[in-house]
Amino acid sequence: MVWFPLCNRTRYLVCSHRFVADIMLGLPRRWIRQLGYVGVLLMFCIGLVLVANKQRLIVLDDYLGAGFTPSFFQPSSDSYIVDIAIRSCFKLGSASSECGVPGKNEGVLGNLGSSGEWVKIDKDLTLGNSWVQKQYFSYKKAKYEALDGKISMEGDQENAGKREEKLVDQVIIDIAIANPAKDATLPGNEKLKLPYDLAANFFSGTPYDDEEHTALVDSQRAQMKGKLTAVTVEKHKAASNEINRINLENERKEAEKEKEEKAAKEAEKKGEKAEAKKKANDDSGNKKRTEETSRHALKTSITMPSMDQVKARGWRYKSHGIWVRYGPPSHKNAITGIDILFGEGAVDPRPNWQLNTKGHIQGISTTADRKPYLTIRRGPKLDYKSKQYQTPLKMNKNGKFKILQVADLHLATGNGKCRDPVPAESAKNCLADPRTLKFLNTMLDTEKPDMVVLTGDQIFGDNAPDAETAVFKALDPIIKRKIPYAVTMGNHDDEGSMTRQEIMSLSANMPYSVAAVGPEAVAGVGNYVVPIEGYSTHNTAITLYFLDTHKYSPNPKVNPGYDWIKESQLKWLEEEGASLQKSSAAYSKMHMSMAFFHIPLPEYRNIDGQTKVGELREGVTAPRYNTGARSVLGKLGVSVVSVGHDHCNDYCVLDVQDKDSSRENRMWLCYGGGSGEGGYGGYNGYIRRMRVYEINTNDGKIETWKRLESQTGKEVDRYTLVSEGKLA
Repeated sequence: MVWFPLCNRTRYLVCSHRFVADIMLGLPRRWIRQLGYVGVLLMFCIGLVLVANKQRLIVLDDYLGAGFTPSFFQPSSDSYIVDIAIRSCFKLGSASSECGVPGKNEGVLGNLGSSGEWVKIDKDLTLGNSWVQKQYFSYKKAKYEALDGKISMEGDQENAGKREEKLVDQVIIDIAIANPAKDATLPGNEKLKLPYDLAANFFSGTPYDDEEHTALVDSQRAQMKGKLTAVTVEKHKAASNEINRINLENERKEAEKEKEEKAAKEAEKKGEKAEAKKKANDDSGNKKRTEETSRHALKTSITMPSMDQVKARGWRYKSHGIWVRYGPPSHKNAITGIDILFGEGAVDPRPNWQLNTKGHIQGISTTADRKPYLTIRRGPKLDYKSKQYQTPLKMNKNGKFKILQVADLHLATGNGKCRDPVPAESAKNCLADPRTLKFLNTMLDTEKPDMVVLTGDQIFGDNAPDAETAVFKALDPIIKRKIPYAVTMGNHDDEGSMTRQEIMSLSANMPYSVAAVGPEAVAGVGNYVVPIEGYSTHNTAITLYFLDTHKYSPNPKVNPGYDWIKESQLKWLEEEGASLQKSSAAYSKMHMSMAFFHIPLPEYRNIDGQTKVGELREGVTAPRYNTGARSVLGKLGVSVVSVGHDHCNDYCVLDVQDKDSSRENRMWLCYGGGSGEGGYGGYNGYIRRMRVYEINTNDGKIETWKRLESQTGKEVDRYTLVSEGKLA
């Protein structure tokens, strides 16, 4: 230990570790062993405290502060759902926040004051299908303090004891929904009308051993003893005679069988072995009898429970075919969130949510393919921006990075309507969304992209009275595969039930999303930059710019048509590009940039005399007013811009600015091509398609190709846009 004072500051940590080690080595073994025991005991005690915190026996946050306790040992939730209700209100009064909301004193636990409230899901269950009224689903949320008996009774001391008695098992832990067609298949369910799954699984956890079986048989025999009437005796005799007749018939058949087998043996000796064997097998198959040696091997039918048994399990009927089950707040399946989605094709890609598609809410006036379904969350609200739900964006080891562009999905609430499907005969019984999503799933499995870019009009607003359902359908195939994705807004997305801000916020906060709402000071939503890091470095290998191209012209008389990229967006672009300059310049390979948005730039019209790959089938619907976005993107080093919007155009054109000067600037302007059956097609038999980009920073190359819905196994128009860092 003489060397310890000689340690300098840079080596202090190493020296101190050696000092501690020397002290430990200098201690008697008995002391070291005792310290080990103390350490194990301390760890055990800490574990007990953490488990107690998870079970709410203690609240560590009260002593250590919020955020100190590991998330795994935090309680499942701070609030729970204790009741649900569906209420109607007239359309004339639907603007009121109280429309369709139960009163404060209604439901389980009554008025909870500041410790709970009714929460209305702001979705008309009829989706506007009713002319007179709207119907809303609400759930009653209670904080844990209310369930723990800590709620203030506001002077109601007389009923305080009654309130605490009611707090037992008042949290909803499960929901079952009726499906009349399926439920009716259960014998004896005509009166109770229980959901099939509730009844079928009711006794799944009940032990049924041999002792209990014997007791049940003895009980039934005791009940029947002495109760046989003359009629039943006659029936018993008739049954006995029938059994004797059947036994005699079986004996006769057995004798015939033995005779036939003997004849078959003789036939074998005469060289007719094959035919005799076949005949014997056929006869044996027809007369084969099996015997089960255990009652457990027999098929059993579902025994309908009584209403008392149903209630004893905590089940209660609410309304509209909905049953809820109550249990303690500590139950692992306690429900903490409820939402409504619509249509048989609805999905919920959120990891801790579960969509119940076995039965829809009954008694709601809406179309057949837009029935409302419940989706529930168990456990706390998750942060989808955490590392668990994010995939790092980095170059592959081979220096490549593949992007799948998905343009104009035009998804709906429900199945959607096919527009101009190819071939034309497929229009009969065509379901737009299932067909579009099948194409998307096939492309994801075929290309296995490193990133997906959705360039607007994911939702066909006019056909999406519940936009959330459509957003989830678009994102579900990508989230399932844990692929990072970016989103831009189109001109149709917000024409349904959600604003642009709401849709972008929802998309940006889903698992594996790299999208962002963008700065408030910049026009539009969805202005953001995504850097792709090098394989073995944090330096930026690829810079991807995403912009909001808005909707329709704010001044259609002067500039008819579509809106344009604003000056505030261009200024922001320049600032972002400058801030990324250092990181991209430090990248040892060839840094490359691309930009994605929905509506094309005015320069997309510059086709004459330019290099073009792909098809121009319809007019370019770019804005009439040009704010110079093409020039700004060029200064940022963007090599390729890719858009959607004009479904039947799928070309890439090499736009050259200042061709005959030293300031010559080149940029590829590409279309992704419309992919959704719910959007228009036509234009000489346009087939839906998607575009792929493969960026190779080792060689400074960008290649692109498309795949058609009708030929996903074949690449179309494969072309090298950039080679050795130079545009072709």
